[in-house]
Formats: sequence, structure tokens, C-alpha cells
Amino acid sequence: MNRINDYISWLPGSCSTYVISRASRGLVIDCGAHQPSDTDATGITATDVDRLLLTHFHRDQCSAAASWASAGVDVAVPFCEKRYFEEADILRASYDTSDNYTAFFPGFSSLQDIRGSWAVDYDILRWQDLDVSVVPLPGHTFGSSGYLFDIEGVRYLACGDLLSAPGKMHDYARAQWSYMSFQGHVNLLESLATVRQLAPQVILPGHGEPFDYKVEDLNRLESALRELYELFYGRPYEPYRPVFRQLSEHVFEVSNSAANTYIVRDDEGHGLFIDCGYTSGAPINANPHRFVDHLTPWLEEETGIRQVEWFLPSHYHDDHLAGLPALQMKYGAKVACSPEVTDIIEHPERYDMPCLVPHATQVDRVLERDEVFAWRGFNFRMEQFPGQTWYHHLITFEADGQRYLSIGDNISGMCFAPERDFIHSFIPKNRTPVSSYRDMPRQIQERDPQVLLTGHGGAVDCSPDKVARWQIWMDRWAEIFEGIIDQPHANMGMDPHWVEFYPYKVRAEPGSELRFDVRIRNHESQARDCRVVLRASGGATVLPDAVDLHVAAKTDTSTPVVVSLPQTRDVHAWTIVADVTWNGRSYGELAEAIVWW
Repeated sequence: MNRINDYISWLPGSCSTYVISRASRGLVIDCGAHQPSDTDATGITATDVDRLLLTHFHRDQCSAAASWASAGVDVAVPFCEKRYFEEADILRASYDTSDNYTAFFPGFSSLQDIRGSWAVDYDILRWQDLDVSVVPLPGHTFGSSGYLFDIEGVRYLACGDLLSAPGKMHDYARAQWSYMSFQGHVNLLESLATVRQLAPQVILPGHGEPFDYKVEDLNRLESALRELYELFYGRPYEPYRPVFRQLSEHVFEVSNSAANTYIVRDDEGHGLFIDCGYTSGAPINANPHRFVDHLTPWLEEETGIRQVEWFLPSHYHDDHLAGLPALQMKYGAKVACSPEVTDIIEHPERYDMPCLVPHATQVDRVLERDEVFAWRGFNFRMEQFPGQTWYHHLITFEADGQRYLSIGDNISGMCFAPERDFIHSFIPKNRTPVSSYRDMPRQIQERDPQVLLTGHGGAVDCSPDKVARWQIWMDRWAEIFEGIIDQPHANMGMDPHWVEFYPYKVRAEPGSELRFDVRIRNHESQARDCRVVLRASGGATVLPDAVDLHVAAKTDTSTPVVVSLPQTRDVHAWTIVADVTWNGRSYGELAEAIVWW
């Protein structure tokens, strides 16, 4: 044990473990192989420790973490790596060594599943008299987090494996996340830029002893990583900086975010966002999703905005919603959306839909279709219409003599290649009904905008002739699908969830009793009879085991079912399935729900 000062002790081992003491209580950062009793030498016993903060999922940082959890310590894990703690055993069992192109060593995690609290990016963890900021520092792993705090006027950063000594890093191999990829490498560079911005005074590395932070040491490591990048690609590394394009006096576009971000400001430094895409040179926009904020440090300088008050989503996809949690943490930004989109934003875990943001978000105001959202002299109209996804908004507003219409991803980003007309952004799993294709150009014509705010092509002048050509394209698109889908209604062959369980996936202990709704959407113009037969795997039971429904034309209906789990478990998950007979035609076990422990 090495005492750094009266408040922080350092224990070397498979990683560097830090014990912070305040008012005879303890906070630990990374435990490695250290058991709870190993803190006794610091004067903080295991019963005095309130919380263990982990910087990433690798076993050298957390191999004994399950012992700490068993001792009653709250173990906080980086939110976007929670699977690698909570489902470590399942992930090891399912790890496919024939997956030749995965390189982030998903099995190198705790040997016991760990269920604790979550350290969410940009959140403030309050403990004793300290505010501990969760800082995203991806690179060594995609979910690596740092912890920033001040004690007695000294700013400390526990940085995990980003740094190990002045100008040094402990391990590079694990920073290549996939075969011959430099995504982790670029994230290392961006995380070093984050450290420079934070300007800590003392670094608490994940391996090695604490050291004083000096800009010249960080520059030396950054310079080496930049040169490696240039040697490989034959071009210099260009750090990411957001590009703000001013559309009019009060409207801005961030044109190099992964999905275009639109910002409206008033004359007093207040802002409203429509979407906020990933802002990075190598965004982590696959599973697991992660937003690293390289936007707000430039916001006031570029736009004059000091406070972001509201966020309006065009739809729920992560590339448009990614930055919302950071805006909420930094500014307390509030969210307004339609009733239809509210639930999927507040409870993404209940849906089997693509591109979900796993971080649930509270909606502060629900807007009905005809309701005007007035904000600081601007009026916004938000309307839910199926578009690229079933859960999709059109947002109309006027500013500076222009009528703007945000259409999200209804138009494909491919439209903005040379010589391309508008085409549809087509992903069936988004639940885009065939019937909505004809509606999208018509909805634009009805709102008669001068500027379209597109999701992946930026702001463009709305050309009535081009929209009219798009109408012809979409009519033909719908006509083809209606001709080739052998169903009573084409939507039944395009909507994978016209019968679905809600919620889709639930975590529960053996012996639990759970309620699900079976939801059925009748796309047809006539009422239909539907029989649903239910069963479950692994010894679970479902009541009722069958139900007969009469579903009115073009409406949704639902029926509740209760699932009882057995007292013992011999499966990794229980699956509940619904066998559907629609208007006398059997569709088999069309819908499923999953319960896991």
C-alpha cells in the first residue's frame, strides 16, 4: 500500500487500485484481484467502502469485483459496457472463435456476472462531499471511462488504461477493436484531447503509479499516435471539429455530425436542438452505442448559445438521439415529442427495434399532433407519421422568413450523390408500412416548406418538381411491393411486428410472475378474427394458453398474458412465443418475448 496523501491510497497489483477516504468512508476505483479485506491497510475496512468504480470490463481491472458486490459494496460499471459485466458468462459461452474479425477480446471479463449500478457518461456521481464526473475515454476499450474529482483544490483523473506513465500507455493490442481497424486508435487520440481539455493536475493510471499531469507528456504520446496513423494511411491525422453551417440568422446545422444536427437559437443565448448526431472522427455508433461530446465545447463560440433548453427528436434512432444524454447532463435540456414516440424513447428496452439508444430518456412534454410548441418566439409543429420508421416525426417551424421542415431519414442519404433524385431510406425492420411510401412526398407538399432539414444530406432547398418526381418514384415503389407480397395486405409482409409482445425482453429472477401484452395490428380494411396460442420454453408457463380476438379494420388491439417462471433455472433465457392464426390462415409462431436472468 502506498499513501499518496491523507485522502488517497494506491495499491499495486494486476491493476492500480485507488482507495479514497472521506469522513471514515471509502470509495474504490478499480479493484483488480484485490479482495475487500485488502483495503484494511489504508485504514478503510471493507465495511467502510460504499462504492467501487470500474473503468472498463477487462479482468485485470475487475477480477475480484464479484467479491466486493457480495460484501455489499455498490459496484458501478461503465454503462455502455454493462453487457460485459452483467452477461459475462453468456457472452463467453456464445463467443465464436470463427469470428475472425472481432478483436476486442470479449471474453476477457469477470468470471462472475456483476450486477451493480451504472456509470453513465457525463453523469455526476455524488459521494460524501465529492462530485465524481464520469468521463468517456474510449480507446483501450470502446466503453472505457474515467473518473474526475477534486480534493482540497487538486483535480484528479482516474483514466483507466488510457495512460500508464508520462507519455506512455500500458497496452496497445486491445485498442484494435476489429481486424486492421484504426477506430480504437482514433478514439485514443480523441480521448487524449479530452484529457487536455479537462486539465487535471494528477493522473491516477489503471496501471503504474500516480503522476503529475504535464501537457508536454501528453503531447509526446499524441504525437507518436499521430505519426503511426500517418505511416499507415499515408495522410496526416485530422482531429475532429464540428462544422457549424449557418442557415439563417437563428438556425444552424452541424454538417459533419453522423446524422445532421439542427440548432435554433434566440437572441439571448438559448438554444433548441432538432437531433444531435455522433460527433467524432471515429464514432462508436454500432452496438454498443456511445456518444463522445466533441460538440458542446464549440457551441458558444460558434453560435452564441450558452444554454440548451429543449431537444426535439426527428425519430428515435441512435445516430439522431445519441447526443441527448450529454445535453441533458450538461445543460438540463428537456425533451418534447409525440405520444407515439414517447414510450420508445423512455423505454427502449421494451422493443425489438434497430438503432435504439440504450440509455432511457425521460420525455418532459408530450405534444399532440395539432398542438403548437412555442419556444422563445418560435412555433414548432411536431407530427407523428410513419416514415423511415413507424416512430417518426415531421417538425415544421418558421424562422427568419423561411419555413423549415425536418423530415428525419425519410429521404435516403444516397439522394445527395451526383445526379440522384430523392429516394426512400429503406429498412423494413424499422416497420415502414408499404402504405406510408405514397404518403411521404404528399406530406412534404402539404406543408409547403422552403427548406428541408434532412437527416443525412443537410439542409436543402425544397424543390416542388423534385418532390413531385419523388411521388412518382414512391408510388411505383409501393405498387411493386403490393404486387409481389403474397399477403392479405402488403404491410403484413413488410411489418415484422404486426403481432408482437410488449415488452419484448425482460430481466427477472426464477419464480417471478410477469405480465406481457400481445399486440396485434390489423392492416386490412376489414375486421378479422385472430387466434393466438401461447407457450414458453424452459418450464415457464403462460396463462391464458390461447385467446381468440376480433380485430376491427385498420386498428390495433392487445391482450394481456401472464408468464410464470420456474423456481429453478436450467436455461440462459425463457422464450415465450405466440402461434398466430389470422382469418383462418396459420402463420406459425410469429411473435416472441424473452426473459433472462
